[in-house]
Amino acid sequence: MRILALPAAALLAAFLYPVLPGTAARIHPALDRLYAHVLRAFTRKSGKTDEDPALWTFILLLSGVAALLAAVHPLAEALLIAPLMTGFSVFPGCASVKKDLDSGKYARDIPAYEACVRKACASITPAFVSGICAPMIFCAAGMPLHLGAALGWALLALRSRQAVHPLAQRICARADRFCDAVFCAFLILCSGVCGRSPFRTRGRGAQERMMNILGIAGNGSDTHAPMAGDISQAAFLCCFAFALLLITLTLIGFVLC
Repeated sequence: MRILALPAAALLAAFLYPVLPGTAARIHPALDRLYAHVLRAFTRKSGKTDEDPALWTFILLLSGVAALLAAVHPLAEALLIAPLMTGFSVFPGCASVKKDLDSGKYARDIPAYEACVRKACASITPAFVSGICAPMIFCAAGMPLHLGAALGWALLALRSRQAVHPLAQRICARADRFCDAVFCAFLILCSGVCGRSPFRTRGRGAQERMMNILGIAGNGSDTHAPMAGDISQAAFLCCFAFALLLITLTLIGFVLC
């Protein structure tokens, strides 16, 4: 039954981050401070630092603590996994954009109106890929060995160092490419909820595919002019695809766990 921690965590994150979107921005600074403490132990008197051992120690420390806490109870594991799904924090910003569009703020500037719609819609998919699907897939992969939360926090540790550490950047890039392909496949499967045939959609990657499904890609394949309602439709499509992916991972987990 430990696999049920995954949907419980997703449900908790779906309620947490739209209400407290600023929480996501506080996670990485906290990890940076923790890494600074770890790095001191690998700094020589000459001032030279051993970055690679410090990185792996940081990852093992964070994932090890997560594994120990998650072993207490599946509910504790759900509470540990929920903060990893930061992608839901994109919704308040999109809702704010839609409110501005509906207010008539861009009534006399149609190109700016359409650009705002496209920008808001395009921001949802990357947030889902890196901020929801990636940690969810990593956690699901670790569930059979009771390491779901550990793998999720290991990925987050790598993300916190990817801007300055080449190895972390390579690992995160490969993880994002894989998760992007997975989410793109589920977007294609769910394209019918937007009235599009899966066989008539185009695009390289999840973001382009979603914009094409909505019909507002801006590359000659548009089916209508961008409207504020497309933002809601983009959010619904991504949530629907995410829910289907979550159900799939949970069913697989029942078999493996």
